[in-house]
Amino acid sequence: MKTLLAALLFAVPAFAADAGWEAGSRLPKLVASPLPGDALQVTVHRLSNGMTVYLSPNRQTPRVMSWIGVRAGAAQDPQDSTGMAHYLEHMLFKGSRRLGTLDYEAERPHLERIQALYEDLFKETDPEKRKTVYAAIDAENQLASKFAAPSEIDKLYKSMGFTGMNAHTANEQTVYKVDFPKNRLDVWAKVEAERFAQPVFRLFQTEIETVYEELIRGWDAPFDLVWKAFYREMYKGHPYSVPIIGTPEHLKNPRLSKMYAFYDRYYVPNNMAIALAGDFEPAEVLPVLEREFGRLKPKALPEAGWPAVVTPTSTVRADVRFEGEEVALFGWPTVPTGHPDADALEVMGMVASNGEAGLVDLRLNQAQAVKYAGTFQEFLNASGFFNAYVAPKEGQTLEQAQALLVGTLDAIRKGEFDEADLKAIVLNFEIAEKYKREDNVARVAAMVNSFTEFDEWERRAGQLERLRKVTKADVVRVAQKYLGEGRVEVYRRKGKPEIPNIAKPQFTKVDLGAGRQSEFAKEVVAMKAAPIEPRWVVKGVDYVERKAPFGKVVAAKNPMNDLFSVSYQMEWGSRHDKTACAAVALWEKAGAGELTADQLKKRLYGLGVSMSAWCGERVSGWSLSGPEANLEEGLRLLRARFRSPNVEAGTLEKLVAIWIGQHKDNKLEVSAIGNALEEWALRGAQSPVLAELTDAELKALTEAGLKAKLAAFPDAAGRAAYVGSREADAVVKILAEPGKAYRAAPKRPAVAFVKPPKPRVVFTHRDMAQAQVGLYAADGLYDPERSTEQRFYSNYMGGGFSSVVFQEVREARSLAYSAWGGYAPGGYRIDENRLAGELGCQADKTVEAVELMLKLFKDLPSSETRFKETQDSILQSYRTKPLTFRSIPGAVLGWEDVGYDQDPRPRRFKEAQAYTLKDLLAFAARFKGKVMTVHILGNRERLDMAGLKKLGDFVEKTVDELFPY
Repeated sequence: MKTLLAALLFAVPAFAADAGWEAGSRLPKLVASPLPGDALQVTVHRLSNGMTVYLSPNRQTPRVMSWIGVRAGAAQDPQDSTGMAHYLEHMLFKGSRRLGTLDYEAERPHLERIQALYEDLFKETDPEKRKTVYAAIDAENQLASKFAAPSEIDKLYKSMGFTGMNAHTANEQTVYKVDFPKNRLDVWAKVEAERFAQPVFRLFQTEIETVYEELIRGWDAPFDLVWKAFYREMYKGHPYSVPIIGTPEHLKNPRLSKMYAFYDRYYVPNNMAIALAGDFEPAEVLPVLEREFGRLKPKALPEAGWPAVVTPTSTVRADVRFEGEEVALFGWPTVPTGHPDADALEVMGMVASNGEAGLVDLRLNQAQAVKYAGTFQEFLNASGFFNAYVAPKEGQTLEQAQALLVGTLDAIRKGEFDEADLKAIVLNFEIAEKYKREDNVARVAAMVNSFTEFDEWERRAGQLERLRKVTKADVVRVAQKYLGEGRVEVYRRKGKPEIPNIAKPQFTKVDLGAGRQSEFAKEVVAMKAAPIEPRWVVKGVDYVERKAPFGKVVAAKNPMNDLFSVSYQMEWGSRHDKTACAAVALWEKAGAGELTADQLKKRLYGLGVSMSAWCGERVSGWSLSGPEANLEEGLRLLRARFRSPNVEAGTLEKLVAIWIGQHKDNKLEVSAIGNALEEWALRGAQSPVLAELTDAELKALTEAGLKAKLAAFPDAAGRAAYVGSREADAVVKILAEPGKAYRAAPKRPAVAFVKPPKPRVVFTHRDMAQAQVGLYAADGLYDPERSTEQRFYSNYMGGGFSSVVFQEVREARSLAYSAWGGYAPGGYRIDENRLAGELGCQADKTVEAVELMLKLFKDLPSSETRFKETQDSILQSYRTKPLTFRSIPGAVLGWEDVGYDQDPRPRRFKEAQAYTLKDLLAFAARFKGKVMTVHILGNRERLDMAGLKKLGDFVEKTVDELFPY
């Protein structure tokens, strides 16, 4: 095996390929064995066709996370067909000549005709003639769809325990992702190689509408307009200036020929990389990858052909309008990936804002000089930028807030920080790298980014050591060099944005028969694999429980690093005390004892300790994490912060002013209004939004009253979850305060939902592009003994690309970009369950989409094939997704909340093995008579209001009625 591994490291192609393809491929150096000090233990290999392979073993769980990255994104889009990289990302889930089709040769003439018709549509400008072409496309699509086996990749993967199948497109990369059981490497490699070897872009018509729905959703996103304006002004004349999703005119006028050309040009093995992180042996993986992916043929890559990046040399300003919070975003051009100044800029960014003790964090956020502010930066292959953003507080203009932020950043240019700040930054970067070792997603992301950014792994792995060498002089130098007058400023001001009115296309629903399966899929299903036995959590082995004076400690060992985490949960929240969450918010702005808030933040950051407190409706608590050696000091500071909160004069008044300003913004923000509407529809007068503090109640708060609540916070009985290297008895001793009598927990309030006698539609008007829709029906109290049937229903109905809702709502009819339906169990035995669904759709599709969802809830489509996929998915999840060490204590406490004193999954695993389609249909049959409530946030001018009113008793709520202020 070692001989084969060596051969693959230095392999050369054994087949005919484009001459000279290696020269322009910029392939990374190989890494035969992990580099010294590389926490991720990465090796870099090459297949015979030039495909790069990154491997990072991690044996925490019997699974492997895979990312396949392509050095092609929006920056490579043809300028007359923008959005092509993103379109292609969607279409590469549709299958190939063997995958996703019942008979490709019979399907092919229709697909070729569809491609030709899209060429006609692209050239045609007369609206009536375009309708005729579109009708012809629709007719051919009906014929072609008879041979399609839709979502076949998802169906195969779901049945074998694969999870998280997805993809993303960025400026310079497109990435395809899925997490699979370690015993299914052969299946993964066979399917992925097939999808990339000879893709077929079937069912294109509905996918166009799906992508357009994604575009429309962006029009309601608060930061989308800001980002588009920023990139447009920063990178004028360069592909970076065009949105990744493309322009509306190009999205509605796609050309399949251009898409195939884009695929042929960039989706070649010498422009692609596989990154795997998880439980595997590298020497066993590489032969499988060579066998499957080695058939892809390398080609010479085209020159980028980009114009040079010309960034601003003076201040460029742009305004956008949006109904909601005002924000200023501004940025300076910096350097591309791999530039010698990148490390100093990385440290400069953390001096500015690191979420805890940066200059912006302390001088603006902690001091409440603005509503909020922050910074971030990005290094692209042709350029880079450093960004800062700020939201003004009540009574402050955007320009005033922006001036405060620029002044704070100017302090970096002046050197108003010290070497101790840099040491703390490096320590926290090191801690983040340790957490990355625990996370397979973080591992594969680092490897793929290394490839697409042309960054050698040796350089990427050595970043921490380079950051240690960055000095204060280095940071001041780059700040003075790059944070100058040449910048882009984008202001999002209150006002109505221009929202195009897009008509719903006229096309016929396609028949996507759930039981269809290609011959290729049958081959894959027949592939054998040794089963993985479930790994249950055992008390005394995986964790220990200890009684404590305050209640209980659940502790698990950390086998990977020296980072502890401890959280404390208690029964107390805003349902018990309306001002509870205000007290916790004041705590976040407080110091501890003699330490001011700024001093405390810097002290914690220097220790590498993260400290937080939270407040919910029924449960509140605190958490600490960081190096094990600093647990005691972190706990001492936490207690001091509760017992003796050091609150500077005027802090509470500033907090109240910001909250009152947020109240005004809430009545404009789509997300806040949508949440308030949903809570009112679910709980009526008991909506937690209506229980929030009013402006008058906020003004009545006193510092003394809130401090008294904070001082009592540590006195509450509760439960602690600990992960680290210490024994449980030692943890109890550290957490329990000697001689203290802890306050008993109050009664936990229940959650119940409104049960109208007849179907109901609750509507709120808001000028927006999409409609946000929710559906629900209450379904009795939560019973954990029924969790198996609830899980089957949710998985079958809304679990992934091959689920009922996705297939019927999105793929067959393209009625929504986001669509989900399933069962939402209560959190505790005293809480009610609900049948639930969600839609995000173009406004004029809303009535049709809602009618379809209601039909699916009342009459669940029956498919033995889909049920088998669902059952296999659930069983494989039990077999291959054991709890990680970090998640065990929290899971144990969650089981305890619903009455279990041990892992309930062994019993549920047996139930899932015996569960049948008949059982599922009997469970779903109960919903036929359920009275459904539909809540809709949207623009009445774009919605079919008459159609909505036919769906049930119509209730309209104004925005003011949804909030208590």
